[in-house]
Parts: sequence; structure tokens; C-alpha cells
Amino acid sequence: MSQQYESLSDENLTRLTQESDLAAFKVVYYRYYHRLCNFVWTRTSSVDLAEDLVQEIFTRLWVNRHRLTIRKSLKAYLYRMANNLIIDRYRKKSHQTEYIVQQIARQSPAYTRDNDLRIDIESAIDGLPEKLRTVFILSRFEGLKYNEIASVCHISIKAVESRIGRALRILRTRLSC
Repeated sequence: MSQQYESLSDENLTRLTQESDLAAFKVVYYRYYHRLCNFVWTRTSSVDLAEDLVQEIFTRLWVNRHRLTIRKSLKAYLYRMANNLIIDRYRKKSHQTEYIVQQIARQSPAYTRDNDLRIDIESAIDGLPEKLRTVFILSRFEGLKYNEIASVCHISIKAVESRIGRALRILRTRLSC
């Protein structure tokens, strides 16, 4: 990599990447790859998944470089992409887990009795309205702070607090039977 590229700001690197400058893209890649891997790893506890998701981030960045619209900063943009991919993977995993639980439950009544509460909780969470479910998952399962959730979801911290409160009230009601 050229020294001149390494000293460029993220804004300049973004502009050059939009213009298909591969050297600029490589600088962005090397500048953020390990940081993003660490960020994803802390939320997923999987090195392999972290590397896969970060690779997907950079693939999407390059493929969509001509349509790239960054409002705040490249760093914030990349971290938001990481959060969104983590949420997407969680949703897929949640649906896969639900399917597996249903298949096992059909085969083993004892298993069903032992896991009724967990299934009820998963079902109640899946039944939350999308906006409430997203904020709840980010808070309770991904461990994000309210200000991080607000940034990811493009809402205020007060809105995050409100949605968490509403989600908890709905879950208490659904699970109190």
C-alpha cells in the first residue's frame, strides 16, 4: 500500500472507493478489518462468524461502492453494517432454532415439558411488534447500550427506553398466564 493512501482521511478514502480506486478500498479494509472483527466477536463469541460477517461487510461495501451514501462517518457506517448483519443472523438463527425445537417437541413429550418455558419465552419475543422486538433483542441478547441501540435504529434514547418498557410489559402479560 502506498504511504499517500494510508494518510488519507476516511472521507477521502470513501470518495476514492466510490470512484473504484482499489488501493483506497484496501486501505479502508486494513484500517477497519480487525476492529470490526473484534466488535462482532464481542457480540457473537464466534471468531469464525465474526470473520464471515466482516468479510460480508467489505464485499457489500465494494459491490455497492457507486451507491454509497455515508451521512456521518465511514467508521459509523461500517459499525452500523456490522450491527445490522448481527441482527439478521440472530433472526435467522432464532427461526432455525424454533423449527428444530418444534421438530424435537413432536418426537418427545418429555422434552416438551422440560422446555415449555423457554419455548413460551421465545414465542412471546417473536410475537412482539418488529420495532419492539429489534430493540429488545439488541438490548437483552446482544448487550448493546441504549445509546448504541439508538444509533443503530436511528431513534432517540428516550424512544429506546420506551420501546424496552413496552416490550417488557407485553412479555410480562403474555408470560403471566
